[in-house]
Amino acid sequence: MIYFYVDTPTNMKKGVDANRFDESRLYRSLVLAEADGRGKVFVLDSRHVPATLSGSVGEIPRHALLNMQPYRKPVEVMAGGGIITKPGKKRPKILLIYRKGLWDLPKGKLDPGETLKKCARREVREELGISKVKVLEFLDTTTHGYRDGRKYVVKTSYWWHMSTEETEFIPQAAEKITDVRWFGLNKAKKVLGHETLIWLLNRVEHMLV
Repeated sequence: MIYFYVDTPTNMKKGVDANRFDESRLYRSLVLAEADGRGKVFVLDSRHVPATLSGSVGEIPRHALLNMQPYRKPVEVMAGGGIITKPGKKRPKILLIYRKGLWDLPKGKLDPGETLKKCARREVREELGISKVKVLEFLDTTTHGYRDGRKYVVKTSYWWHMSTEETEFIPQAAEKITDVRWFGLNKAKKVLGHETLIWLLNRVEHMLV
């Protein structure tokens, strides 16, 4: 998960200790953080931000800042993707793609004028090389970030539960996908190469079974 904190670069140089922390500057949404107006928006890795059981943050260590040295302005990108399942012996199987050396779930960026649901369906069809995909229900969202030149991209992906009758897949070479394979639910959690996707499967598992 990613948080956003609004302050000046000078104040954020060494992080924020408990005495200086201002909860009114902390946001879960980039849009709300950008509207704050009291400084620049800093992207925080929630795994390194100490918090109470209630979720209240008490301080922000320097190593939790993701868009520093140099400062990179956060830019939001929307994406859609799908978790395709089929019945297994006891638990469902999930279709994964192998992209750039990691097992992943099919997803892609939203095109102008496109709804997120249509984006998810289109991206799944393109990345798997199939034409028949049935969208069953909306599941959840994930957010992750990465550096892109002078920007820090914050990607929010919207996920749908899907199914397909097709059995042959053609990995999308243009997206550097080299394999498409079914995995049992527990095995999928072990091989997925991104923590946010493992978190996603744990969160929506009861909806997939």
